[in-house]
Amino acid sequence: MASDKHLTLTQIAEQQAATEQQLRLMVQVALQQAAEAGAEQSEIWCYNTVGNSIEVRQGELETLEFNQDSHFGINVYFGQRKGTVSINDLTEAAVHKGVQAACEIASFTEPDPYSGLAEKTLMATEFKDLQLDHPNDLTIPQMVESARQCEAKALTDPRIKQSEGASSYSHRSVSLYANSHGFIGANHTTRFSLSNSVIAETDNGMIRDGYYTIGRDVADLLPPETVGEQAASRVLNKLVQGKVPSGNHPVIFSAELARGLWSHMLSALKGAALYQRASFLLDKKDQLILPEFVQIEEDPFLLKGFGSGSYDSDGVATRKRNIVVDGVLKDYFLSSYSARRLGLQTTGNAGGIHNILIKPMDLSLQDMMKQLGSGLLLTEVMGQGVNTVTGNYSRGASGFWFENGEIKHFAQELTIAGNLEQMLKNIVAISNDVDSRSSILTGSVAIEGMMVAS
Repeated sequence: MASDKHLTLTQIAEQQAATEQQLRLMVQVALQQAAEAGAEQSEIWCYNTVGNSIEVRQGELETLEFNQDSHFGINVYFGQRKGTVSINDLTEAAVHKGVQAACEIASFTEPDPYSGLAEKTLMATEFKDLQLDHPNDLTIPQMVESARQCEAKALTDPRIKQSEGASSYSHRSVSLYANSHGFIGANHTTRFSLSNSVIAETDNGMIRDGYYTIGRDVADLLPPETVGEQAASRVLNKLVQGKVPSGNHPVIFSAELARGLWSHMLSALKGAALYQRASFLLDKKDQLILPEFVQIEEDPFLLKGFGSGSYDSDGVATRKRNIVVDGVLKDYFLSSYSARRLGLQTTGNAGGIHNILIKPMDLSLQDMMKQLGSGLLLTEVMGQGVNTVTGNYSRGASGFWFENGEIKHFAQELTIAGNLEQMLKNIVAISNDVDSRSSILTGSVAIEGMMVAS
């Protein structure tokens, strides 16, 4: 058997099969132990993630890491009192002590009338094959070679002075959730990525940028040369620099940045934000929060999706549903706990939001810029100036100034400002350059006007 540092994901999957069986036994024993200690309800989360990551710089292997992470979480409920323990030592003795500790902790906690498992009738009974698991025989030398090819392609242009490194990542995870309703579910997922970051020199200093490809299946990654070309192209496009006039201008969030814009809206629709009354979208259900052309769907069953799953972390069956229809908010993102706090029904979102599909228009990014005429195409935002309670939005930014639909130059050290509620209503277009590298699938988003200061 090869040493751990040279295991392929196929070999790792073989080892994890034994680990999963061990975890299943430990979960059953822990649930039984909790019941014998008097817990009326209990639930267990556990996972084991194993894989390799490498970094190449200037053609040489700089970092090689074998990563292994394990976790075992225990919740016990004595009436409305809850005890929680998390451990990383996946041995029978450690789990036994963990259950004892959780039961003891519960005796000191205050009763919470909203605590407890989700209803048994809501547990998932169908487990779809969502094609999330693709172990293969990718070796460390192959990962290193891909990173070298990626970096070499990015450094072809003499205007690019140096590389910050090319990285390759391959990991596989096994996770289980079980509870005293008799529910037990297991997920097996793989994830691969390849990235490169490079630096070019200008009269105003150094400019850096990069690119990455990511997927559940290594076969779905872009070729190394393409990743390198994209990294180089992105930084070279920034070499022509100029100023942006301060004022109110149309602003386009590139597809990469649009994910962040949508995530602010989605965060404001989560149960915790709603029951804490800490959301700029409070009491907006069945109201117009976006232009009528905007359609948003949650799809937990997207094949190879980064947010796919047949059940949430409460064991509740997930379902495909409409979040926004013709600009009108139709639903929230609730766990069983937050749903009880709000007097509503869980939406199967304990543990997070699933794949979000923002329906694009039949419009390219270039067409969008032509329609807007002049404005700012954002490629980077920075800072923490986003308040999802009030909706106030103010961040540092950089991007490309365009006129008559054509990019003129790159601009840095800008500030953009607005209010999220109004920004969402002022969206005028969503282009078809959908970025699929996350669980939020969106094209670039154009906003009619935001304050821009240089």
